[in-house]
Amino acid sequence: MKMGLWCLSISFALLTTACSSKFTEADVQRTQADIKTQFEQKGFVVEEVSMVVDSDRHMTGYAKMRKPGLLTGKLEITKNSTATMDESSAKYFWQCR
Repeated sequence: MKMGLWCLSISFALLTTACSSKFTEADVQRTQADIKTQFEQKGFVVEEVSMVVDSDRHMTGYAKMRKPGLLTGKLEITKNSTATMDESSAKYFWQCR
């Protein structure tokens, strides 16, 4: 009987660990690449994208870019970026403002 309860508690601990979602280094790299790609598709020259995990389900960072052109080509634009992961899954979304 004691062995059965012990196995049950170990199984529960493994299940809750497996179901907890948090950002990985691969998520950080993928998000940086997605941000760069999206702004390049809009005609920007992206110079730098940096995202840092600041909690299990939240990242913050920035994207530095410029828009090619006579006057605006030398003007650097910085957008603050965030990414938030859903509590019940590994799905997340990002935005830059």
